[in-house]
Amino acid sequence: MSAVTAGRAPAPAVSTRSHVLRALVHAEARRMMRNPVPWLCLALSVWGMWMVVPEPGEWPASSYEAMNPTAVPLLFGISLAVAVPFHRARLEVAPAAPVAEHQRVLARLLAATLFVLVAAGFAGLVAWRERDLGGLWIGMEPGRTTEALHTTAELSQFVVLGVLAVALGAALGRRVSRLVALVPALFVLWFVVMVYWLFGHASVTPFSIMQVQPLVLEVGPATADPLSFPSDWLLVGEPHTSGGWARQWVSGALAWWHDVWLLGLAALLLAAAWPRPGRRVLLAAGLALAVAGVVGQHVVIP
Repeated sequence: MSAVTAGRAPAPAVSTRSHVLRALVHAEARRMMRNPVPWLCLALSVWGMWMVVPEPGEWPASSYEAMNPTAVPLLFGISLAVAVPFHRARLEVAPAAPVAEHQRVLARLLAATLFVLVAAGFAGLVAWRERDLGGLWIGMEPGRTTEALHTTAELSQFVVLGVLAVALGAALGRRVSRLVALVPALFVLWFVVMVYWLFGHASVTPFSIMQVQPLVLEVGPATADPLSFPSDWLLVGEPHTSGGWARQWVSGALAWWHDVWLLGLAALLLAAAWPRPGRRVLLAAGLALAVAGVVGQHVVIP
C-alpha cells in the first residue's frame, strides 16, 4: 500500500501546477488583450493593405511588393503589448515565491500566442483582398501578369513575423531597463524592417527580416529579344532597369526557407527572455534553424 501511495503522490502537485499555469495564462492574456496599442496598429495595417491597388503605369510589381510592409504597424503593436508584461519580470521575486520564474515566462508566451493568431488572420485578409482585386501586377510586356497572388508560403511569413514580434517584445521587455525606452527602440527596429529594399539584392535577401518578393535577376542585355526567354518568365526592362532585361522571380521554396530563418531568430530572442535554465536549448535550436534557413535560401536562389 505504501508503494502505491508513494507512486501516486506527485499527481496532485502536477495538477496544481497545471491549474496555476492555466490561471496565469488567462490573467496575462486579459492584460495583453486590453492594451489598445495592438488593435490601433491592426487598424492601421488593414487601412494600409486596403490602399494597395494596382494602377496603370506603376513600377512593375510595386503593388505586389507593397502588401508585405503593411503588416509592420501590427507587428510593432504586438511587440509593444508583449514587452510591457515582460518588463514587469525585471522586478525581483523572492526565491520562495509559489510560482517559478519559468512558469511565469511560459504563461506570458502562451498568452501572447493570441497575437500570432491575429497575424494569421491578417494574412487571410491579405489573401482575400488580393483575390477581390483580381490579382496584382508583376512584370512588363511581353512577360507580364495582372493576376499575381501571394503564395501560401509568402503569406505564412505574416504568421512567422507574428512569432518574431512576440519574441522581440519579450526580449526587449526583459532586458531594457526603462519601460519608456521600449517604444522608440521597437519603432526604430520595425521601421528598419519596413525598408525592405535594403535587402533586395539576391546576395543579402536571405538575411532580410521581412522578405519581399519578387527578386530581380538579370537575364540578358538590352539588345536581347524578350520573346527568346521562357514564356513563363515575368520580365522587366528599360526604363525600369539600369540596362538589359531582368526576371522578376517569385519562389515558394525561398519563402519557406525564409520562415525557417525567422523562427531561428525568434528562438534566439526568446533565449534572452527565458530564465537561465533551458536557455542553452533555445540558443542551440535558434542557431541551427537560422543557419539552415540561410543556407536553404542560398541554395534555392538561382
